[in-house]
Amino acid sequence: MRKLIINIARYISNVNNYSKDQEKMVEYALRVFLFETLKLVGIIIISLITGYMIEVLVVVLVMYTTKPFIGGYHEDTQIKCFLASSMIIGFIIFLSFDIKIGLVSKLILISIVIFCIWNQAPVMNSKMEINKEKLIKRNRILGVFISIVYGILSLVLYKHRILSNLIIWTLIFQSLLLFNKKINHNY
Repeated sequence: MRKLIINIARYISNVNNYSKDQEKMVEYALRVFLFETLKLVGIIIISLITGYMIEVLVVVLVMYTTKPFIGGYHEDTQIKCFLASSMIIGFIIFLSFDIKIGLVSKLILISIVIFCIWNQAPVMNSKMEINKEKLIKRNRILGVFISIVYGILSLVLYKHRILSNLIIWTLIFQSLLLFNKKINHNY
């Protein structure tokens, strides 16, 4: 699979006269797109089997529209990524059905999420770092803005408890996963 991606990236780069750096970016984008698509198809199949299709779609929508801007947790293999994503989605759905969150509590949780995203995002994938300060600031602002929109949407949907909770819990998990940095202190 990786060999095919490399060959496609090489072809695209040759046709467009890209540099080696640009070719690497094309390869990375193709690899992310392919693996994310496969992961999404797997998660949708599981949601069809378990009967939680709408809930999974809501969680995935929130995740896939915030994570590109805020970054967060990354596994080192695609299998681990699929399992971690599936478990997180399952946890979010379980908590959304099991825990009743009042309006004031949702406001507090949204405020905490926004604070965490503003102070931690974007957390970059070590395989494709963003090193331009302008892009980092842009992603942080977009991540906060998108999260605020989802926070407002969850408040608007307050009477639809499960949908509202799905959004809140997804935002909470997304912000929690910003704090996964492992720091190696060599004392």
